[in-house]
Amino acid sequence: MKRSPSVFLRAFLPVLLTAPLLAACLGSAPPVPRDHYYRLLVPPPPPGPEGAGAEILLPGVVMVELPQADGLLRERPLLYSQSGESHELQQHNYHYWNDVPPRMLQDQMVGYLRRSGVTGQVVTPDTRVRSDFRVTGKARRLERLLGGGPPRVFVEIELALLRLSDDTLLVVENYTAEEPAGGDSVEAAVVALNRATARIFDAFLTQVRAAADQVAVQ
Repeated sequence: MKRSPSVFLRAFLPVLLTAPLLAACLGSAPPVPRDHYYRLLVPPPPPGPEGAGAEILLPGVVMVELPQADGLLRERPLLYSQSGESHELQQHNYHYWNDVPPRMLQDQMVGYLRRSGVTGQVVTPDTRVRSDFRVTGKARRLERLLGGGPPRVFVEIELALLRLSDDTLLVVENYTAEEPAGGDSVEAAVVALNRATARIFDAFLTQVRAAADQVAVQ
């Protein structure tokens, strides 16, 4: 038995009437936030006694190893914790480093030591050359601190310098730096994280200079 066109019309009429309403609802949904990517850029080291023509304190090849890191610090999303509740760490949505933090710290340390004037050649294990000194480290914290006061950041990195000829540990220290952020935005926190990391590198360089001077007079 054939059905009349009116039967089909009555069956599909509710669908035809609700389709524009459904499309309007979908069209009014807020847009998905775009992803943001950030670089870790440590400023050049402060001027020291070394300069053009000055004696290099660490002659030879300095190898900068890839720093170790645990858990979330091996991933790219930026991290934050609530002030006073450092036991809980959270990841930002839509805000990422352009590389994993250990790799960024290694790259920045290589450039930093090359500009410092205290070393000869500075390389990474990828070059597969024999080295005379080795810099190792472990990233422990690299995060925003939210709540409990003005916005700020906290960085904690362990760094060590080893002379390979006699396995002498010249420097080993767990460095920390807390830095105020210039605003509540993630961008302001990234700028502060760069400054805090630079403070740690500066402290490490100071100890490297002192250790190299002490070894030279022995």
